[in-house]
Amino acid sequence: MSVWFSIQEGLRGFSRARMASVISIISLSAALFLIAFFLIVSLNMQAWIGEFRQKIEIEVFLEPYLEDVKIRALEQEIRAFPEVNVVEIISREKAARRFQEEFGRSVFEVLEDNPLPPSLVIRLRENYRNAPAVTALSAKIGRLAEVTDVVYQRELLNIIDHYLRLIYLSILGVGLLLLLIALVLIFNTIRLTIAARRDSITIMQLVGATRGMVRRPFVIEGFLQGLISALIAVGLVYLLVHLTRYFLPVVFLRWEIPAIITALGLLMGMLSSRISVNKYL
Repeated sequence: MSVWFSIQEGLRGFSRARMASVISIISLSAALFLIAFFLIVSLNMQAWIGEFRQKIEIEVFLEPYLEDVKIRALEQEIRAFPEVNVVEIISREKAARRFQEEFGRSVFEVLEDNPLPPSLVIRLRENYRNAPAVTALSAKIGRLAEVTDVVYQRELLNIIDHYLRLIYLSILGVGLLLLLIALVLIFNTIRLTIAARRDSITIMQLVGATRGMVRRPFVIEGFLQGLISALIAVGLVYLLVHLTRYFLPVVFLRWEIPAIITALGLLMGMLSSRISVNKYL
């Protein structure tokens, strides 16, 4: 009986402070929607940059006249590193062909001999396609015998990692600010509801109602506000993604984002209502 009574009282809370409840739901929906928007931007940026990172290569130049047996032995040694996914041997002949493809002239038109050294082109595993990992691997490879130089896109990797950190920190800061605003709004809404019902709360306490029984309707009201706000935010997110795909086909939405938004809505609604009730009691 007490549970059903709490649910009924929680539902009646909407009608007792209707305008405040609507404002709270709209505000929380907007906050959750903006958080979801930042998460989608972050997720898609990570996917776009991940596609670029797949093309990151380390080229290891070897001594010019190194024997094929030693080249293959070095290739096997580097392939065993945990960071390495694929190793491709570029012989002196293949290097000459690459030179002609890139510059439109054969190296033999300029020189009588082929001065281009053999090299190894290394592609990395997914978790190691960042500046610190590439720098550490390059230093490790550079210490191997027969290696004369290690080349990779150092500056570009540093720029990518720098701006990604800024983006993630911005998303975190904006998300926390929006959640704080939503928490305050729901807190004030529940306080208005408590103020409108303080006489009935006092009567319930006088007849022996426990703190839990007094608190439960307000927690249910906060839960419902959070649920409604989360459903509105998730609906807006799906609408946004659907409309955006006409302009940016790569935009996608993973199931984790609606789940996170729903969980945040429920948590914020219940937490803020519980805090406000506890403060009154």
